Amino acid sequence: MPRQVGARYACEKCGAQLVYEKPCPCPESMPHSEICCGEQMKLVQAGTPEKTKNS
Repeated sequence: MPRQVGARYACEKCGAQLVYEKPCPCPESMPHSEICCGEQMKLVQAGTPEKTKNS
């Protein structure tokens, strides 16, 4: 599934986040992976507060 501008993925192990600044031009049939710490990052739903080390 292509990624849209603003799509945010987070690593559950280290808390790193990836945000798409440009839309992904790949076709719907092409698989995608956002990997951090050896695992697939999780999609962060819109409106979900960002986690920080202090929270």
